[in-house]
Amino acid sequence: MSNPFVYYRLDSIKDLLYRTNYTVRDLDWHKDLAAIQKFYARFTDVPINPDKLDQTVGAPLAVMNGNEIVCFTIPFSFHEGETEIGGVATIPEQRNKGFCKALISEMAFRILSDGKTAVLTTERTNAPMRAAAKAIGMKEI
Repeated sequence: MSNPFVYYRLDSIKDLLYRTNYTVRDLDWHKDLAAIQKFYARFTDVPINPDKLDQTVGAPLAVMNGNEIVCFTIPFSFHEGETEIGGVATIPEQRNKGFCKALISEMAFRILSDGKTAVLTTERTNAPMRAAAKAIGMKEI
């Protein structure tokens, strides 16, 4: 059985091809938890518990429409020297507007500015995420 996932990597800020014009907002796990949970309830019945996540890796980021999250991502650390751009999701009616690319480019910029490698994992069948990763300069590994 072949691997259902594709892995992307960006090692240097000079290789980051895209910086967004969208406003990307830092979220606070506790102050913004109600908005985060409302957003994720659209995708899963499993509630997010920030106390079970490593909050020292960095803040979640979002593109907002008023007080509503339309696109969201979380940084994760699994390996020394790398930070995963994870949990990326966009509400269906806001897709194909560049919000995902905006978020992952901003998250990659922050990770690389911190001296770490930005990595991203997605399903092989997730063509929009694969295109966004390539558009910001990430290389498939």
